[in-house]
Amino acid sequence: MPYTKVEIEPITAADLLEVAAGNLEAFPTFYAPMEPEDIRPPHDERVKRFAHRLRTVISSPHVLATKAVLPSGPDAGKLVGITIWHCPGAPIYNMKRAVVADTEEDRESWNGVDIDKWEDTWKGWDNVRAELMGDVPHWYLAPIWVIPAYQGQGIGGQLLQYVIDQCDAESPPTPIYLEADKRGQPMYKKRGFVAEGKSEYVEMVRWNAQGTTRPEK
Repeated sequence: MPYTKVEIEPITAADLLEVAAGNLEAFPTFYAPMEPEDIRPPHDERVKRFAHRLRTVISSPHVLATKAVLPSGPDAGKLVGITIWHCPGAPIYNMKRAVVADTEEDRESWNGVDIDKWEDTWKGWDNVRAELMGDVPHWYLAPIWVIPAYQGQGIGGQLLQYVIDQCDAESPPTPIYLEADKRGQPMYKKRGFVAEGKSEYVEMVRWNAQGTTRPEK
Protein backbone atom coordinates (compact mmCIF):
# COMPACT_ATOMS: atom_id res chain seq x y z
CA MET A 1 0.00 0.00 0.00
CA PRO A 2 1.20 3.59 -0.57
CA TYR A 3 2.96 5.57 2.14
CA THR A 4 0.75 8.39 3.39
CA LYS A 5 2.45 11.42 4.90
CA VAL A 6 0.53 12.95 7.79
CA GLU A 7 0.86 15.92 10.10
CA ILE A 8 1.04 15.33 13.86
CA GLU A 9 -1.07 17.76 15.90
CA PRO A 10 -2.49 17.95 19.44
CA ILE A 11 -5.86 16.33 20.08
CA THR A 12 -8.44 18.93 21.07
CA ALA A 13 -11.87 18.74 22.71
CA ALA A 14 -13.43 19.02 19.24
CA ASP A 15 -11.80 15.67 18.29
CA LEU A 16 -13.09 13.62 21.20
CA LEU A 17 -16.13 12.06 19.52
CA GLU A 18 -13.87 10.79 16.72
CA VAL A 19 -11.27 9.62 19.22
CA ALA A 20 -13.85 7.77 21.32
CA ALA A 21 -15.41 6.11 18.28
CA GLY A 22 -11.96 5.14 17.00
CA ASN A 23 -10.98 3.57 20.32
CA LEU A 24 -14.08 1.41 20.37
CA GLU A 25 -13.61 0.41 16.74
CA ALA A 26 -9.92 -0.39 17.16
CA PHE A 27 -10.30 -2.44 20.36
CA PRO A 28 -13.83 -3.91 20.38
CA THR A 29 -13.00 -7.09 22.29
CA PHE A 30 -10.97 -5.18 24.86
CA TYR A 31 -13.75 -2.78 25.86
CA ALA A 32 -16.69 -5.20 25.55
CA PRO A 33 -16.23 -6.97 28.93
CA MET A 34 -16.02 -3.61 30.71
CA GLU A 35 -19.23 -2.41 29.03
CA PRO A 36 -21.44 -5.54 29.10
CA GLU A 37 -24.28 -5.78 26.60
CA ASP A 38 -26.95 -5.92 29.30
CA ILE A 39 -26.08 -2.40 30.52
CA ARG A 40 -24.45 -0.98 27.38
CA PRO A 41 -26.25 2.02 25.81
CA PRO A 42 -26.83 2.44 22.05
CA HIS A 43 -23.60 3.00 20.15
CA ASP A 44 -23.95 6.75 19.60
CA GLU A 45 -24.62 7.30 23.29
CA ARG A 46 -21.76 5.00 24.24
CA VAL A 47 -19.38 7.05 22.07
CA LYS A 48 -20.69 10.31 23.56
CA ARG A 49 -20.11 9.09 27.12
CA PHE A 50 -16.63 7.80 26.30
CA ALA A 51 -15.77 11.14 24.69
CA HIS A 52 -16.86 12.96 27.84
CA ARG A 53 -14.61 10.77 29.99
CA LEU A 54 -11.67 11.44 27.67
CA ARG A 55 -11.83 15.16 28.44
CA THR A 56 -10.01 14.48 31.71
CA VAL A 57 -7.34 12.52 29.88
CA ILE A 58 -6.40 15.09 27.24
CA SER A 59 -6.51 17.98 29.72
CA SER A 60 -4.04 16.34 32.12
CA PRO A 61 -0.59 17.97 32.37
CA HIS A 62 0.80 14.42 32.47
CA VAL A 63 -0.55 13.54 29.01
CA LEU A 64 0.54 14.29 25.45
CA ALA A 65 -2.36 13.46 23.13
CA THR A 66 -1.59 13.59 19.42
CA LYS A 67 -3.49 12.95 16.21
CA ALA A 68 -2.42 12.20 12.67
CA VAL A 69 -4.25 14.32 10.09
CA LEU A 70 -4.14 14.35 6.31
CA PRO A 71 -2.32 17.50 5.14
CA SER A 72 -3.85 17.88 1.69
CA GLY A 73 -6.36 16.58 -0.83
CA PRO A 74 -10.16 16.31 -0.56
CA ASP A 75 -9.90 14.95 3.00
CA ALA A 76 -7.37 17.52 4.25
CA GLY A 77 -7.58 17.82 8.03
CA LYS A 78 -9.17 14.39 8.45
CA LEU A 79 -8.16 12.57 11.66
CA VAL A 80 -6.79 9.14 10.69
CA GLY A 81 -5.00 8.01 13.86
CA ILE A 82 -4.09 8.95 17.40
CA THR A 83 -1.66 8.35 20.23
CA ILE A 84 -2.04 9.12 23.92
CA TRP A 85 1.20 9.33 25.85
CA HIS A 86 1.81 9.54 29.60
CA CYS A 87 4.87 11.75 29.98
CA PRO A 88 8.07 10.94 31.90
CA GLY A 89 7.69 11.65 35.60
CA ALA A 90 3.92 11.13 35.58
CA PRO A 91 2.51 8.84 38.28
CA ILE A 92 2.04 5.23 37.18
CA TYR A 93 -1.71 5.61 36.94
CA ASN A 94 -3.58 5.22 33.68
CA MET A 95 -5.55 8.41 33.09
CA LYS A 96 -8.54 6.46 31.74
CA ARG A 97 -9.22 5.00 35.19
CA ALA A 98 -12.48 6.03 36.84
CA VAL A 99 -12.44 9.33 38.69
CA VAL A 100 -14.80 10.89 41.20
CA ALA A 101 -17.63 12.52 39.25
CA ASP A 102 -18.14 16.23 39.87
CA THR A 103 -21.30 16.84 37.86
CA GLU A 104 -24.41 15.02 36.73
CA GLU A 105 -22.91 14.81 33.22
CA ASP A 106 -19.76 13.24 34.68
CA ARG A 107 -21.82 10.63 36.54
CA GLU A 108 -23.94 9.95 33.45
CA SER A 109 -20.79 9.30 31.40
CA TRP A 110 -20.05 6.21 33.50
CA ASN A 111 -23.50 4.66 33.03
CA GLY A 112 -23.12 1.47 31.04
CA VAL A 113 -19.65 0.75 32.41
CA ASP A 114 -18.93 -2.03 34.89
CA ILE A 115 -16.76 0.13 37.15
CA ASP A 116 -15.24 -2.82 39.02
CA LYS A 117 -14.08 -4.49 35.79
CA TRP A 118 -12.91 -1.16 34.38
CA GLU A 119 -10.80 -0.42 37.45
CA ASP A 120 -9.48 -3.97 37.75
CA THR A 121 -8.29 -3.86 34.15
CA TRP A 122 -6.41 -0.57 34.30
CA LYS A 123 -5.14 -1.16 37.83
CA GLY A 124 -3.75 -4.53 36.78
CA TRP A 125 -1.84 -2.96 33.90
CA ASP A 126 -0.58 -0.18 36.19
CA ASN A 127 0.71 -2.74 38.68
CA VAL A 128 2.66 -4.61 36.00
CA ARG A 129 4.16 -1.37 34.67
CA ALA A 130 5.20 -0.33 38.18
CA GLU A 131 6.85 -3.72 38.71
CA LEU A 132 8.75 -3.63 35.41
CA MET A 133 9.74 0.06 35.32
CA GLY A 134 10.06 0.94 38.99
CA ASP A 135 11.21 4.54 39.36
CA VAL A 136 12.69 4.80 35.84
CA PRO A 137 11.24 7.90 34.10
CA HIS A 138 9.61 6.81 30.86
CA TRP A 139 6.97 7.58 28.25
CA TYR A 140 3.91 5.31 28.34
CA LEU A 141 1.92 4.78 25.14
CA ALA A 142 -1.76 3.94 25.69
CA PRO A 143 -3.18 3.69 23.08
CA ILE A 144 -2.19 4.05 19.44
CA TRP A 145 -4.53 3.32 16.54
CA VAL A 146 -5.05 4.13 12.86
CA ILE A 147 -8.48 3.90 11.24
CA PRO A 148 -8.82 0.73 9.11
CA ALA A 149 -8.93 2.47 5.73
CA TYR A 150 -5.49 3.99 6.38
CA GLN A 151 -3.70 1.08 8.05
CA GLY A 152 -0.56 -0.25 6.40
CA GLN A 153 0.43 3.17 5.05
CA GLY A 154 3.10 4.11 7.62
CA ILE A 155 0.86 6.34 9.73
CA GLY A 156 1.32 4.39 12.95
CA GLY A 157 5.07 4.63 12.49
CA GLN A 158 4.88 8.41 12.08
CA LEU A 159 2.82 8.73 15.25
CA LEU A 160 5.40 6.65 17.12
CA GLN A 161 8.34 8.50 15.65
CA TYR A 162 7.03 11.82 16.95
CA VAL A 163 7.97 10.84 20.51
CA ILE A 164 10.88 8.54 19.60
CA ASP A 165 12.68 11.55 18.14
CA GLN A 166 12.30 13.37 21.46
CA CYS A 167 13.55 10.33 23.37
CA ASP A 168 16.63 9.89 21.19
CA ALA A 169 17.55 13.56 21.62
CA GLU A 170 18.21 12.82 25.29
CA SER A 171 21.42 11.25 26.59
CA PRO A 172 20.77 8.52 27.47
CA PRO A 173 17.48 8.13 25.54
CA THR A 174 14.26 8.19 27.56
CA PRO A 175 12.66 4.71 27.62
CA ILE A 176 9.21 4.14 26.12
CA TYR A 177 6.82 1.55 27.60
CA LEU A 178 3.71 0.03 26.02
CA GLU A 179 1.48 -3.04 25.91
CA ALA A 180 1.37 -4.62 22.45
CA ASP A 181 -1.09 -6.97 20.81
CA LYS A 182 0.13 -9.37 18.13
CA ARG A 183 -0.68 -6.96 15.30
CA GLY A 184 1.50 -4.19 16.69
CA GLN A 185 4.55 -6.12 17.86
CA PRO A 186 6.41 -6.18 14.48
CA MET A 187 6.13 -2.38 14.17
CA TYR A 188 7.50 -1.90 17.68
CA LYS A 189 10.33 -4.42 17.29
CA LYS A 190 11.39 -2.66 14.10
CA ARG A 191 11.83 0.53 16.13
CA GLY A 192 13.87 -0.94 18.97
CA PHE A 193 11.22 -2.23 21.40
CA VAL A 194 11.95 -5.46 23.27
CA ALA A 195 9.57 -7.68 25.22
CA GLU A 196 9.92 -7.25 28.98
CA GLY A 197 6.69 -8.94 30.08
CA LYS A 198 4.57 -11.97 29.25
CA SER A 199 0.97 -10.75 29.49
CA GLU A 200 -1.62 -11.28 26.74
CA TYR A 201 -0.81 -7.73 25.63
CA VAL A 202 2.97 -8.11 25.81
CA GLU A 203 4.75 -5.40 27.78
CA MET A 204 7.50 -3.89 25.60
CA VAL A 205 10.12 -1.23 26.28
CA ARG A 206 12.30 0.77 23.93
CA TRP A 207 15.42 1.37 25.94
CA ASN A 208 17.38 2.61 22.92
CA ALA A 209 17.38 2.55 19.12
CA GLN A 210 19.45 -0.65 19.05
CA GLY A 211 16.68 -2.70 20.64
CA THR A 212 18.79 -3.92 23.53
CA THR A 213 17.41 -4.88 26.93
CA ARG A 214 17.37 -2.89 30.16
CA PRO A 215 20.72 -1.18 30.72
CA GLU A 216 22.76 -2.28 33.69
CA LYS A 217 22.64 0.15 36.60
